[in-house]
Amino acid sequence: METENPFRPFPISKEMLDTINSVCWFLADAFWMIDLLPVGFALMIPTVITGLCLLYVEKRKPVLFINLAINCWIFMNSLWMISDADLQGPYLTAAKLFFVSGLLCIVISVWISKSLRDTFSHFKRFRSLKF
Repeated sequence: METENPFRPFPISKEMLDTINSVCWFLADAFWMIDLLPVGFALMIPTVITGLCLLYVEKRKPVLFINLAINCWIFMNSLWMISDADLQGPYLTAAKLFFVSGLLCIVISVWISKSLRDTFSHFKRFRSLKF
């Protein structure tokens, strides 16, 4: 029996999208940390775009909810950066809402999952765990 492909077609592989997302996010946080805020803000743009693309690529519902949680984390981080720079005060409240939304997405993912290992396969460090 042939297994259905869990990914939608996309011009860039899921692995490449994930790598670009992680590198841009890491650099955005690093530039934020060293007070080069314009560079950090600029790097959040490809981080958000690749995060949204990852939502499209994945078809498995439990993993989709994990990716939604990751996108909530990205938006939380972006809004926190803006708030931390004192550019707009109310953004910290929105960041907190994304935090709660991300936690809810993780809970939903675990709830609907038939296999916790498959659900958390996005996170390489969890692949070797015995669920």
